[in-house]
Amino acid sequence: MAVDITIPSPGESITEVMLGPWHKAEGDWVDKDDVIVEIESDKVTLELRAPDSGILHIGAVEGDERNVGDVIGNVDPSAERPAGASSNGETAPPAAAAPPAAATSPASSPAPSAASGASKPDG
Repeated sequence: MAVDITIPSPGESITEVMLGPWHKAEGDWVDKDDVIVEIESDKVTLELRAPDSGILHIGAVEGDERNVGDVIGNVDPSAERPAGASSNGETAPPAAAAPPAAATSPASSPAPSAASGASKPDG
């Protein structure tokens, strides 16, 4: 069952806020307490955090005016974490292939000579 993301009250007498930028995209994996979106009022800007771990579904866009208590999206905790999804919701890059053993052998590159001037002391 999806867990709703609702607009909290940012302060006394504030009943409406504007959605700021989303820090995660639709369909991203989020971990509980990841910052997912900002809300702004005339007095304060707050970061909303994921209420649970799961797949994020966004129901409102940046710039929308919303009332305290409005649902702006949800997190589906029943979804499985995608393979390679990092804790920041992005897919991890594939591992780099190891270089061939011959290329890393010390015998394949000449030793620096003292006459080359590469390591002359200053002075």
